[in-house]
Amino acid sequence: MNHLLRWLAMVLSVIAALGIALLLATDAKIHVPLAFSASAISAASLLLIGVSFLLVQAIQRPSLIELLKNALLAGAFLLWGVVQLMRQSDLSKKLGDVVIALYVVDLAWVVFATLNTKREARPAAAKQ
Repeated sequence: MNHLLRWLAMVLSVIAALGIALLLATDAKIHVPLAFSASAISAASLLLIGVSFLLVQAIQRPSLIELLKNALLAGAFLLWGVVQLMRQSDLSKKLGDVVIALYVVDLAWVVFATLNTKREARPAAAKQ
């Protein structure tokens, strides 16, 4: 089962990266025929990478705290992908704000965890 999940996570990640490469090429005025709209490609890329990251969690089986942090990040990508598919509205703006909040909370969590890990790793004499 892990082999299948690993393969699926890699395929989804590659498709997401290819979608972003297509968008960047189009933005650089390189003529690339797109079968879908730019918003659909960006949404699909966000959704695919979010699902891929969730699959990685199933493979790695991190601790509960790490799983929560990673699920928060994956959720931000998934919600961002959904927002990309929505028309501009009050709801899409509010959901976009939720996405930003999820990213801020997740990155703040990483910052605090990193700083606490480095503080604990210092020798006892350096702490005084």
